[in-house]
Amino acid sequence: MSSTFHISNHDLQPSRLHLAIQGILLASALTLSGPVHAESINDHASIKRSYHIGGGSLSQALRQFATSSGLLFSAEATLTDGKTTSGLDGEYTIEEGFRKLLAGSGLTYSFTGEDSVAIKVVDSGSNAASTLPAVKVVGKPEYYSTEEYSVPSVSSATKTDTPIIDTPVSIQTVSRAVMEDQQVIKLEDALKNVSGVQRSAAVGDEGSVYDNFVIRGFDSQFSIFRNGIRQPSFSFEPANIQQVEVLKGPAAILYGRIEPGGLINLVTRQPSTDAHYSLQQQFGSFDLYRTALGATGPINDDKSLLYRFDLAYLNKGSFRDFGDKERIFLAPSMTWQVSDATQINLNLEYQNDDQVDDPGIPALNGSNRPAPLPNSRFVGDPNFRNKQDRKLLELAWSHAFNKDWTVRQRFQTSLTDYDQNTLWSDSMNADNRTMNRGLWKMNQERDTYGTNLDVLGHFNTFGISHNILLGFDYYGVEQNAWGFADYSPLAPPIDIFNPRYVADSSSITPADYNFFYTNQQDWAGFYFQDQLNLFDKVHFLFGGRQDWATAGNGFSGTSLTEAESAYNNRQVDAKKFTPRLGLVYKPFNFLSLYANYVESFGLSNGISRVPLPPQTARQYEGGIKTEFWDGRFTSTLAFFQIYKDNIATADPADRNFQRAIGQARSSGIELDAAGRLTEDWSLTAAYALTDTDITKDNYGNQGHQLPNAAKHSANIWTKYLFHEGNLTGLSFGTGIYLVSERQGNTENDLQLPGYVRWDASVGYQIKLGDTKLTTQLNVNNPLDKQFYNSTNVLDGLPRMNIIPGEPRSFMGSIQLEY
Repeated sequence: MSSTFHISNHDLQPSRLHLAIQGILLASALTLSGPVHAESINDHASIKRSYHIGGGSLSQALRQFATSSGLLFSAEATLTDGKTTSGLDGEYTIEEGFRKLLAGSGLTYSFTGEDSVAIKVVDSGSNAASTLPAVKVVGKPEYYSTEEYSVPSVSSATKTDTPIIDTPVSIQTVSRAVMEDQQVIKLEDALKNVSGVQRSAAVGDEGSVYDNFVIRGFDSQFSIFRNGIRQPSFSFEPANIQQVEVLKGPAAILYGRIEPGGLINLVTRQPSTDAHYSLQQQFGSFDLYRTALGATGPINDDKSLLYRFDLAYLNKGSFRDFGDKERIFLAPSMTWQVSDATQINLNLEYQNDDQVDDPGIPALNGSNRPAPLPNSRFVGDPNFRNKQDRKLLELAWSHAFNKDWTVRQRFQTSLTDYDQNTLWSDSMNADNRTMNRGLWKMNQERDTYGTNLDVLGHFNTFGISHNILLGFDYYGVEQNAWGFADYSPLAPPIDIFNPRYVADSSSITPADYNFFYTNQQDWAGFYFQDQLNLFDKVHFLFGGRQDWATAGNGFSGTSLTEAESAYNNRQVDAKKFTPRLGLVYKPFNFLSLYANYVESFGLSNGISRVPLPPQTARQYEGGIKTEFWDGRFTSTLAFFQIYKDNIATADPADRNFQRAIGQARSSGIELDAAGRLTEDWSLTAAYALTDTDITKDNYGNQGHQLPNAAKHSANIWTKYLFHEGNLTGLSFGTGIYLVSERQGNTENDLQLPGYVRWDASVGYQIKLGDTKLTTQLNVNNPLDKQFYNSTNVLDGLPRMNIIPGEPRSFMGSIQLEY
């Protein structure tokens, strides 16, 4: 006797749809969700689409296939329980995709009508099949679901669409669902969900004119990527971000110059074949107002041309006195499906930020704690503002020669202008209340160019499956800055306990510039990688990269021409080969054991009087990964040790320059888990034990811990959304965030106290015809816990730049989707 379930495109009445969903949930359903095509299956059954679905769990592969092909697909888990598939990579029609995925599974398929497909158990005795209750694929889903907290497959770790459980590195993802549930409007609010990631400050809006983080104990030095290409220092808008990926460790073979703790990759939202429109208005404490608009869909009838447009406008105050920020963000994009094998994507972004500069608060002389000031105390000046303006263009294309070989390329250019005006905190006087200040008034232009070209292939040798990647990339930086950077006799000291501010910023601005700076970098690299699959139990990865780099900077007190001349005399050329090895043993479909050894290479990020030696790093890592309920809930337990040589830190002899301190080590344990425990209950949680110390140093810091790296950190966020019953649409969320004491500088004479913070939310969704209305209220830090985010180590004055954390705050939201 055989069993069958149906995939159908006929519309259901709401009551029947509700009953059908209830039945599936009560039967321990496996749910595969994605955007849905309004046309019938037969209308596009002959159209080939590109799929990159790794081997492994059949139910997971079917879910990925359904999402990619536009099917809202539900079925009883028992039908595919324990079954595996070799995956899907290449151009396939829907029929071809089902046939390949189901090969050897004991399941088959048939088109049972104009608009339905049946998957059934093969009956060896006859062609008869008993049919289970039909499950429909509806032309328009009842809700545009974004409920998944887990992401089973990402490309950042290998540049191939390999399931995380088969990947021999630790990579964590913050999904769009988590960001929406927590009302994330800053990148740091998303990354608080990832183990071993803490904020590292840079001056600006509450300390974050640039986004920067500590990963596994090491400052990332602004190692933030967008769709796999490095970005200039900036504060990133999340309106068009689909997910945030954190690749742990020095994975330089795929990306070139990164810091050994890891990298952050922002994956942007892409155009969809289904029309979808969203309008959201947020409002909150400290005069916060944010409007976000999203629209996507086809441009022409055959859906070969697609568009997407994201807009965000932010106008906010701050818990810091005189703090405010205004942001305008626009992101249009278009996809052209040239043919079944060729696709082109064009993405544009424009962002303009205007905000009051905020240097944070100081520590008093002789004290190892931040000064006893209220969190609101502002010791900068409200007349000094930072402005930044960025224009980004991205062009990406791919072509599949056949089902086994594909070539793809991505190009990005980012043109960024900065107008920086800061009264920076310099030192405390002996009275421990008067703070000396200096002036930084600078115009900067930073243009970056990045491209990569990848060739991906699949073949078998003696029963061993190979997933090959060959690639080339280039990254270039051209930066010029000019202005005034020094102590200014016109910049008055400030009494931090009774501040008085400058009435007119022009009164202390010198007429002549005294600082001219140029920085140029050129990075090129070739890399290769082979992922071998042996007996579906053992996955071996090996690869390497050859880098060639030229970098340098030049200074002058008179002109950019002289600065460029100084640069020509200070260029550093370097090259290095870095390997990467990884092994995964998968005794069960839900469990894998992994290990890796990786190295990285990078020229110094420091500004120095003499060229600093190149930075190198190496990591040893092992761990355990699990995947339960058909990929609905995933976890990673990682053990690691990293060594980094030639770290650049501030030179105490001259704060405008930096020096190499030698070697530092970081070792620890990390646990991350995310997903849905039930149909209603979602959770993301993490814990990190990070032990750091400076192992080689000529300046008295040997044995000290690295700054802004908490030894213990943990977080848990959980949400319960009622999908049925009288409370359907109602949701509750709550989270706790723990950070232990951190060192504020490499001298370890300043500590930031540990803290525990609580967040909570309540929301309600309701369907109004074809429109979904969502209302939500988030309360962050409702117990009003006073804490400090970080110190600004990179400017050389961490004792003067301590960034307070936000007190109790509220954020409400009203969103319409249709």
